[in-house]
Amino acid sequence: MAKAGSQAQWKIEGDNCVRLSGDWNLLYSARRRKSLQAQLKKLDSPRRYSWNLCDIGAFDSGGALLLWTLWGRELPDQLDCTDTQRHWFERLEETETPAAPRPFRFAQAADHFTAGVKAVLSTIGGLLLLIGQLMVDAAWVVRHPRLMPWKEVSATIYRSGASSMLLLGLVGFMIGIVMAIQIGITLQKFGAPQMIISLMGLAVLRELGSVIAAIILAGRSGSAMTAGIGAMHITEEFNALRAFGASPSVRLVLPRVVGMMVSVPLLVVWTDFMGLAGAAITGDWFLDVNWQLFFARLPTEVPIVNFWIGLGKGVVFGFIISWIATYFGLSAKANTESLSRNTTLSVVTSLSLILIFDAVVGATMTNVGL
Repeated sequence: MAKAGSQAQWKIEGDNCVRLSGDWNLLYSARRRKSLQAQLKKLDSPRRYSWNLCDIGAFDSGGALLLWTLWGRELPDQLDCTDTQRHWFERLEETETPAAPRPFRFAQAADHFTAGVKAVLSTIGGLLLLIGQLMVDAAWVVRHPRLMPWKEVSATIYRSGASSMLLLGLVGFMIGIVMAIQIGITLQKFGAPQMIISLMGLAVLRELGSVIAAIILAGRSGSAMTAGIGAMHITEEFNALRAFGASPSVRLVLPRVVGMMVSVPLLVVWTDFMGLAGAAITGDWFLDVNWQLFFARLPTEVPIVNFWIGLGKGVVFGFIISWIATYFGLSAKANTESLSRNTTLSVVTSLSLILIFDAVVGATMTNVGL
């Protein structure tokens, strides 16, 4: 017989009967619980014994779990206990029974695939409908310019443009430095360090400036737009807006689209300048290409059409970011799960479309000689 200071105890009666007594619950100390576990584990094949739990006073999940673990998560063949005690073991058995693996069925896989295709087509249809609505709203605002929410336009330009200048300037400057170092090392091997002017000018003005600005704004401003509009569903502001007879697309979508189409091209110019500044400073320090020479020869080395191509990309990227962001904000449901999911989809979709458009435009411009 094993005894201790606590009430929970056990003893062996006869050859193979284990009788428990006392209180087997969560109130016994951790030391006593470990002591009981160590003592009971010394039994050879605990499930072959006949267990009698009728003398137990208090019994709850703590005692049940100790015995259940000792028995190897199965009831012994001979168990004498009350219905309440047996209920605890049944609950442990139910919670630990693993769910049977569901067999693979082609029909279920086909249903999931069909549902995914329908969701994608529904999103594409919704985006196209939003473009149509924006065209209608733009025509209506041209006829009624005083009804355009100009404060929202200026607020979008400030939040997405002015407040992003420090971040974009720093990123553009650092990318200009890194690329100039990497390209300059190769050019020095061929004895042509001054080619850094044309290479960096072409890369930054045509591709890097616009793409870097668009990617950062898609994650920064696009996600904020989606979250802001989506939160209006949770706070009932969206329903209140419609109750007052205001058009959600005019009040929420159009000013953000216009603001982004104005601010993104300006940020592209700012990113271009900082990227070229980083390249010029790097050339002056490491390649013996004076920064004044860099900017003096840049207009002759790089055709101005590359600057306009990058600027035009900025306008399109601004439209893509705001178009995608406002759509997923409008389509969000009034719960936090839908809001977080749509915010993620907004950023991913914007980035994908930006890169796809940039690749298509780059290939097209090359084929037509620009």
